[in-house]
Amino acid sequence: MIISEMQRKLATWAATDPSLRIQRLLRLITQPEWLAEAARITLSSKGAHTPGVDGVNKTMLQARLAVELQILRDELLSGHYQPLPARRVYIPKSNGKLRPLGIPALRDRIVQRAMLMAMEPIWESDFHTLS
Repeated sequence: MIISEMQRKLATWAATDPSLRIQRLLRLITQPEWLAEAARITLSSKGAHTPGVDGVNKTMLQARLAVELQILRDELLSGHYQPLPARRVYIPKSNGKLRPLGIPALRDRIVQRAMLMAMEPIWESDFHTLS
C-alpha cells in the first residue's frame, strides 16, 4: 500500500461526497505499512527521546519495533487497545509560573499519528475552503 496514494483517495472521497461517511478506518490504520509509517514519523521527531509514563524511549522501542507494532495492531483490531495515562511534567512559563504538559507513551503517539494520517485528508476537504 502506498500511503500518500491512499491519503489522496480519502481526500477525494471526502471532497466528492461530504455526506459520505468514511468507514472502516480501523482496518486502514491497522495495516502493517500504515502503522510502520506512523512509527517512522513518530520516532523521527525530537520528542521521541522523551519517554511517557511507561518509561519507553526511542531507543528502547526501536529495539523491538516490529513486535510492538504487531501488539498494537492486535490490540486495536481486538478492541483491547487502551492508551496509557500521559506523564505529567511542568515547564516554566516566562512569568515564573508552571505550565502542565502531558507526555503520551510512544505507543500511544504512534496510534495518534496513524489516526491523524487517516483523518487529515478527510478534514482537509471540509476545512480547506475556510482556511
